[in-house]
Amino acid sequence: MGLIRLLILAAVVYIGWLLVKRLLRASGGGGPGGNGRRRADAPPRSERMVKCRQCGVHVPEGEAFSHRHLTFCSQEHQRLYLERHER
Repeated sequence: MGLIRLLILAAVVYIGWLLVKRLLRASGGGGPGGNGRRRADAPPRSERMVKCRQCGVHVPEGEAFSHRHLTFCSQEHQRLYLERHER
């Protein structure tokens, strides 16, 4: 009798686990790398990387600071570079 109860309890726990997993997936949570709501036909979001003229670090183009054709990772590096090179 104890073995049958154990098997029934294991089946109930397993079914409960499957239901919770399905509910989490349907609500958009529980997945690595985001909320799980990304459309299948949406292209991956990417942005061109540009190099800082002061330190050489690469930053997304949308976050870079620019002066003429030069790009920088911060306003501080832009200021330092321009002080040294544009006199």
